[in-house]
Amino acid sequence: MKKIVYGGLACIIILGAVITLTMGLKADISYRKNVEISIHIGKKVDIEEIEQIAKEVFPKETLKVQGIEFFGDTVSITMDSKTDKELKEKLEQLNTKINEKYSLENTVEKNIRVIHNPKVKLSSIIKPYIAPIAISMLIIMLYAVIRYKKLGMIQTALTYFIYTFVGEATYLSIIAITRFPINRMVVPVGLVLYIMIITTLSFINERKLSQMIQTENNKKK
Repeated sequence: MKKIVYGGLACIIILGAVITLTMGLKADISYRKNVEISIHIGKKVDIEEIEQIAKEVFPKETLKVQGIEFFGDTVSITMDSKTDKELKEKLEQLNTKINEKYSLENTVEKNIRVIHNPKVKLSSIIKPYIAPIAISMLIIMLYAVIRYKKLGMIQTALTYFIYTFVGEATYLSIIAITRFPINRMVVPVGLVLYIMIITTLSFINERKLSQMIQTENNKKK
C-alpha cells in the first residue's frame, strides 16, 4: 500500500514539475497584466448589482469586482489588459447603465478612472516567505534531532525534511495540474499544510519515543 501511495505522489510531483516548466503556473487576474476600472458612484451600492452590470457590458471577460472605499460608494472592476481604445465605448455603456440603475448623472471623465497594471512576478509572492520558512525549518529540525535522538538523529532530520518537501511539492503540483489560479490564499494554505505536517510528525515521534522509553523501563524492572 505504501509503495502505491509513494508512487502516486511521485507521479503527481513529476507531472506538476513538467507542467510548471512547460506551461508555467496560472495566475489570478490580480497578478496578470490587467486593467482596473475605478468607479466613484457617489452613493452606497450593492457590489453584486455592479458585478451584474459589468458582466452585461463585458460578457466574455473574467471580472473581479470589489469595493475600494469604506463608505461603499466606489468600486473597482479588474479584467485582463485592454487598450484605452478598446475600453472607450465600453466605459460609456458602463457609466450609462450605472446612471440608469441608481438615477445618477455621472460622467466617464469625472467618475471613472482607468489604471493599467503590469504583470506581477509570481516569485515575488513567495519570496518574502522563503527565509522565514527556511529558518523555522532549521530550528524545528534542530529541536527534533535533540528531542528525538533516541529514534536516530539523522533519520529524524531526514524524515522532517522529506515529508515537508513532499507535502509542499504535492500541494504545488496539484495547483499546477488543475490550473488553479495563484491568488493571495495559495501561500497561507501552504503554510497551514506546513504546520500540519510538522505537527503530525512531532505527534508520531512523541508516541514512538514514549513507547521506546516505556519498553526500556520495563526491561529494567
